[in-house]
Amino acid sequence: MSDFIKDKLGIDLSQPSTKKGLALVGAGAALAMGHPDLLTASVTDTGVQYGGIIGTTVPVLLGLWETLRNEFK
Repeated sequence: MSDFIKDKLGIDLSQPSTKKGLALVGAGAALAMGHPDLLTASVTDTGVQYGGIIGTTVPVLLGLWETLRNEFK
């Protein structure tokens, strides 16, 4: 998926600065839409700390996907 995004959009998701930037843009968009409880992001020395409903749900869903994707082949 990251290769597809890199080829089609020119966005390299392997760079930490790209991840931080996308997190901050997403948090800003949620705030601008009047729903700051959906996604929050804090940039610290150790990286980006995600919060809110989306910030909690997405890692859980990705973890489930990674766990189950090869189980049903």
